[in-house]
Amino acid sequence: MFSQIKTDILQGDLYINGKWVQVPGQSYFESLNPATGEFVGVYAAATTEQVDEAVFAADEAYSKWKNTPIPERASYLNKACQLFEARKEELARVMTMEMGKVLTESLGEVGVVIATAQYMAGEGRRLFGETVPAGFTDRNVRMVREPLGVAACITSWNFPVALASYKIFSALIAGNTVVWKPASEVALSAKIFVEILEETRLPSGVVNLITGSGSKVGRRLADHPDVKVISFTGSTEVGQQLAEMSSKTLKRISLELGGKNAVIVLKDADLDKAADGIVKSAFTTTGQRCTAASRVIVERAVKERLVQKVVELTKSMKIGNGLEEGIQVGPLVNEDQLHTVEKYVSTAIKEGGKIVSGGQRVKELGGYYYHPTIIENVKPNDTIAQEEIFGPVLAIIEVDSYEEAMAVNNGTVYGLSTSIYTESLHYANRAARESVSGLVYINNGTSNAEMGVAFGGMKMSGNGHREVSYHAFDVMTEWKSIYTNY
Repeated sequence: MFSQIKTDILQGDLYINGKWVQVPGQSYFESLNPATGEFVGVYAAATTEQVDEAVFAADEAYSKWKNTPIPERASYLNKACQLFEARKEELARVMTMEMGKVLTESLGEVGVVIATAQYMAGEGRRLFGETVPAGFTDRNVRMVREPLGVAACITSWNFPVALASYKIFSALIAGNTVVWKPASEVALSAKIFVEILEETRLPSGVVNLITGSGSKVGRRLADHPDVKVISFTGSTEVGQQLAEMSSKTLKRISLELGGKNAVIVLKDADLDKAADGIVKSAFTTTGQRCTAASRVIVERAVKERLVQKVVELTKSMKIGNGLEEGIQVGPLVNEDQLHTVEKYVSTAIKEGGKIVSGGQRVKELGGYYYHPTIIENVKPNDTIAQEEIFGPVLAIIEVDSYEEAMAVNNGTVYGLSTSIYTESLHYANRAARESVSGLVYINNGTSNAEMGVAFGGMKMSGNGHREVSYHAFDVMTEWKSIYTNY
């Protein structure tokens, strides 16, 4: 699609047992900037033996780390906060070069990492147990949280380091050790993340970094008998495969998966606020968020006015290389994702959809750019209204009532995030109760999570576990009941 330009090469090796390692003949893959086609660097492809070495190192380190006092474990995260701040610009730039999101978003993501480290360090003081009234005299009964062992953290490319921080920091505070498998598209960002943790002088083996293909690395982590818990963010299809493979060894598994999120706009809504929330939810990160809005379900009486406002805001967005000032929409992460978006838009047109904005590549730019796209005349059961696209495509669905809107909202296999714009307390509260979604936003977009608030989805958007808050410890620990007769 575009010419590849040789630049200074960054090299990402594996990090096992406190050392950056490679073996003779180690295979490497190239990382390309989706905005320009330039080489960002190369990253190692782990062998199955190297995955086993990483798990062994984590398992060996577990006993000592488990018995390290929680305030001491928290001190490493507190040190990391300062180090992430010092390398914030560097890490953000590499993220933008690897996956394309605009620099302001990448900088914000590093801020999320820092906030997560601070939050989880504090939560270490709140890993409370319970004392239960005993049924017999001279007996004390208590329950305590215990870590599980080796935690495999498998993360996607759209949030290269924020997702890692949610999983890794909760695992560490709980007393687990970690083997991290990041998405290959952002392996060099992962390297910097681990370099910072290394600089805190974490004990060897507590955190290990394994890069390479999901089919090899991810499969081995799912099969490995010494991995006790998997925390995964990615597609529903891959999550199902991991769950099936992990079941053979009775691993605990936390899945944060896809979404088909909707913004419901009722006829009494503030349409300016609704349009702003819709555009930000649909096109931030080029629509490559599990919480991105890909459907607008709007009452017919205000549909034309709403669409006009959404189109105006969308057309004002500046598209380009995320490293350039003022850019609001970057490229898609790779050529496969670009083709996926094109396929879905083509299907929408065949099924009767009408493009009112976008609908094509950005021809004057050389990367994997696609115009933010708005399609109306979409029916609730159309492909574009049912399947996750993971790109800058928004479907407009007209309805005649709140009841119809909620039925359409809940009429997919997913249940991650729902937004509703209304001035009615009645409908706002009904939506909060009736949305089959792990996240519900009233008069806000679909993608606006806060630290300390449980994050996760229902139905095919997840398997019931939550992260971003202390609820992550329900995944990262198990309960032990202790009876003491005195």
